[in-house]
Amino acid sequence: MTRMSKTDCFTIISGSERETEGIGRAIGEAAFAGLVVALRGELGSGKTVLVRGLARGLGIDYAPITSPSFVIVNRYDGRLPLFHIDFYRLEHMSEAYELGLDEMASEGVVAIEWADRFADVVPSEHIEIELEIAGETERRITIAAHGTGEREVLARVGAGSWR
Repeated sequence: MTRMSKTDCFTIISGSERETEGIGRAIGEAAFAGLVVALRGELGSGKTVLVRGLARGLGIDYAPITSPSFVIVNRYDGRLPLFHIDFYRLEHMSEAYELGLDEMASEGVVAIEWADRFADVVPSEHIEIELEIAGETERRITIAAHGTGEREVLARVGAGSWR
């Protein structure tokens, strides 16, 4: 995954889990079929919390959103289907390709935790989110848009609709 110019990338300091979830919710509210969200960050940085917010933004509030570390893919149905993928336990890039990411994206929204493990599998048009632990409850969240529709989603998040 590459970095975009400054106008397509910004950093937010989230002061709480609630704010991190709110950022995800704003992305979900603006999401479109085909949107891929590639998340990276160390354990405990808030990747699943952000995806939980994304799910809420898609109208998925009937199920707990949990990390798919062991099942690899969780599907949730809302305004658009959400495919929550975790690359953490995959050992080979071929396993990531075999998941059928293109088919999932054509149907709904795809959120990939640990996307940096197999970055070549991530489509060129995507939203890249890096979460860093900045304090006990604070997270430094850097969001970059790679694509036109993705920039529109980024603009909505940048407008502060998540607060």
